[in-house]
Amino acid sequence: MLRKIILCVFLGACALVTPAFAQESPNLAKLAGHWSCKGYFTANHAAIAGELSIQMDEASGALIVRHDDVAPGAYHALEVWMANKSRTGFKAAISDKFSGMRWFESTGWEGATLTWTRLDRGIAAEQFVYKIDGDTLQVSWSIAQAGAMKLGDMLTCQKF
Repeated sequence: MLRKIILCVFLGACALVTPAFAQESPNLAKLAGHWSCKGYFTANHAAIAGELSIQMDEASGALIVRHDDVAPGAYHALEVWMANKSRTGFKAAISDKFSGMRWFESTGWEGATLTWTRLDRGIAAEQFVYKIDGDTLQVSWSIAQAGAMKLGDMLTCQKF
């Protein structure tokens, strides 16, 4: 059984996490909180806005992410991020009413960037990229088209 570690994040809030998740905790802790996001769709440059609520779940050690578009947007997703059993990288389950439940994997942080990839028959089909720069979080979504990843939308988020 994995022992739990107390991880104290910004403003003294603490959460229990497993050692595998704690290895990446300094950057994951930066994601915790509430984010206000604005951006655009790349196809038509239409504006989008949303909010991200990201919290550590003490009982499971998972990171819970809620992504809710601001009206007139209709995207609402519930995500659960967790360390792989192998203790290298992460797995995520993302559910929304448009695509149902999808499984993503990440090899972990590369500098300030965390990339989630959904594979279809071993080939990248969809990606979410999270990049932290101080109190700014950039989130981009890409989908495979004609054998390459094509940017679908981009959000820039500020903590509130």
